[in-house]
Amino acid sequence: MQRFSDVEVFLAVVEARGFSRAARRLGRSQPAMSRAVAALEARLGVRLLDRTTRRMRLTEAGAAYAARCRDALEALRAAETDAREAASALRGRVRISAPPTFARIRLGPLLAELAAAHPRIETEWVLSDRNVDLGAEGFDAAIRLGPLPDSSLAARRIARERNVLCASPAHLARDGMPTRVEDLARRNCLVLAGDRVHAAARFRVNGALRRIPLTGNLASNDLGLLHEAARAGLGIAVLPSWLVAEDLRTGALTELLPRARLAPIDVWALVAGGRAAPQRVRVVVDFLVERLRGAQNRNAKRPPTTTA
Repeated sequence: MQRFSDVEVFLAVVEARGFSRAARRLGRSQPAMSRAVAALEARLGVRLLDRTTRRMRLTEAGAAYAARCRDALEALRAAETDAREAASALRGRVRISAPPTFARIRLGPLLAELAAAHPRIETEWVLSDRNVDLGAEGFDAAIRLGPLPDSSLAARRIARERNVLCASPAHLARDGMPTRVEDLARRNCLVLAGDRVHAAARFRVNGALRRIPLTGNLASNDLGLLHEAARAGLGIAVLPSWLVAEDLRTGALTELLPRARLAPIDVWALVAGGRAAPQRVRVVVDFLVERLRGAQNRNAKRPPTTTA
């Protein structure tokens, strides 16, 4: 920091064309100014100023050094200005729509960290499985699961989540363990209403894609309800890994046919305005993308807890 101070003193002397005027401008004593320039010259090992009792002029090395330092100092001041403006821009409200279950389980644990990182940003979370119209309904961003319809909105994939075919031990004790994906067409399955996320269960078996229709006596548009129904033994369900990870660990649910890989589910962030969106909106979305992708990468390194 002392080096930067000495450089500022040197430039002030050059711009004021004298130590006295520079000292008054900076509110320092003339001897202190002289000592700072002398320390700078000693550190550089070169004379920057030729000075007598009557006049002062830059040496050739001093003129070149002053020009470089002036450019650097202007760049530093510009960076400080940009930083201050950016900090003042990171305030205000960001209104986000998100699916209820995903928001509670995956986003809820991140909110305290988000608030600590950006205390002047206020977030309003509207939880709904409905695909809101961002512009017409006053939303800045939306979190969506599954395939996206054609849209002019800017979309960023936050994560790609693993789907799990699972059932409770009670259901398996009653109806038996399926041994092939084809068995699912004859089993009672818990279905996501409207098949928004998966039109059918899509499996990758020995490199081939198999589509198996799922039917049953319970359908819902809420993943949380399907999760509870599966835990209660009502049937077989396709649920995201983030929703059932703890149940698989404790044995409340059992993963079925783990070698038949289900198609994953994509998680998207839609932003009204895209790159032209306010900085506070882009900062919140960037935060969610970074944290969710980081959590996904950590989970991918853990060995799966499944029962064959």
